[in-house]
Amino acid sequence: MKKPALRKNRFEKPAFIETDWTSSSKNVGEYLFRRISLDQSNKELQNVRPRHILSQLIINSTEINEYVDDYLLMVEKRNKNKIFSKMKTILSIRNSMVSRLPNIF
Repeated sequence: MKKPALRKNRFEKPAFIETDWTSSSKNVGEYLFRRISLDQSNKELQNVRPRHILSQLIINSTEINEYVDDYLLMVEKRNKNKIFSKMKTILSIRNSMVSRLPNIF
């Protein structure tokens, strides 16, 4: 078996697709825990990357920063969807009120 430190692309990860488990996180700590759990249980990463001696993690601090960025983007998209749905209901109420007005002209 080759040494993990000599393998090419050992720090490349496949693109992450949000799962229901990660997207249902209520705060950043829960989200980080879930993302770290997924990466730590990834057998391919375990075979390629070395573990940190003290923490036994196979991920590094830059990946944790990426997880926080992913969480913030997810929350921002979630909030934009709420705003757009509220705007749609306001517009539909306004249109229904306008259609009920008598035609003066």
